[in-house]
Amino acid sequence: MRTFLICWLWALPVLAQFTPDEMMKPYAYTNEAGEVFTCRLSYPQFPVEGKKYPLVLFLHGSTACGTDNRKQIAMGLPTLLSSFLKQRAQVIVVAPQCPPGILNWWVTKIAMSAEYSATKEIAPSLEVALELCNHLVRDKQADPDRLYVTGLSLGGFGTWDAIQRYPEMFAAAIPISAGGDTKLAGNIASVPVWVFHSQDDKNVNVECSRRMVKALKAAGGKVTYTEYAKGGHNSWDRAYSDTNVVKWLLEQTRKKQPWWKFWRWF
Repeated sequence: MRTFLICWLWALPVLAQFTPDEMMKPYAYTNEAGEVFTCRLSYPQFPVEGKKYPLVLFLHGSTACGTDNRKQIAMGLPTLLSSFLKQRAQVIVVAPQCPPGILNWWVTKIAMSAEYSATKEIAPSLEVALELCNHLVRDKQADPDRLYVTGLSLGGFGTWDAIQRYPEMFAAAIPISAGGDTKLAGNIASVPVWVFHSQDDKNVNVECSRRMVKALKAAGGKVTYTEYAKGGHNSWDRAYSDTNVVKWLLEQTRKKQPWWKFWRWF
């Protein structure tokens, strides 16, 4: 045990210098249909056999769509990973990448200024991302009671959509610079959510977050809202660099639900 602690403390300065490309290793997930999906995965440096670790699903913005399995880790995620390192947090972080094209986004439509309405069917890329989380829960020591989702811009819309469709799946969420379906706010009243947006965001109107926060509060939801006076569309670096945000996220634990609610995703 003493040797383990010495190794861990010695490694921290080295880990702090790692780039996201070094920390987030390429990972391939094959679904039941035999389709292979690539993503990036960061795993605890010294995992303990049999121990379960928090899992953070990171959803990138629209400019990171592609097939290179790299662009999705360039924006927002470096700051988040740095905060995890500063907290010495042992977490699993997974960052899938949407293929090119609007039909492959986390949500198949967005409303950057007007009221947003979710589509009846889940977007294929988001469905695969959630399947990937289920796989990591089953096979890679991820803790099903500490599954978190966060995303920026398009990924923020995906974050709202994920928890509104599967609220029993998540312990907490951090949607940034995005909006959700206010009509479904009651679905996530029990899910702790911390929302971030900037007043001067020219890409996604700040009212998108304001409306969701108002709807959640009306539904009795557990919502915290941080609105920056300035920052433009990039609220994520400021949010992710706040160690209080990371600490809050990892303190959340999913409420126990009746077993029959889990048939959709286990």
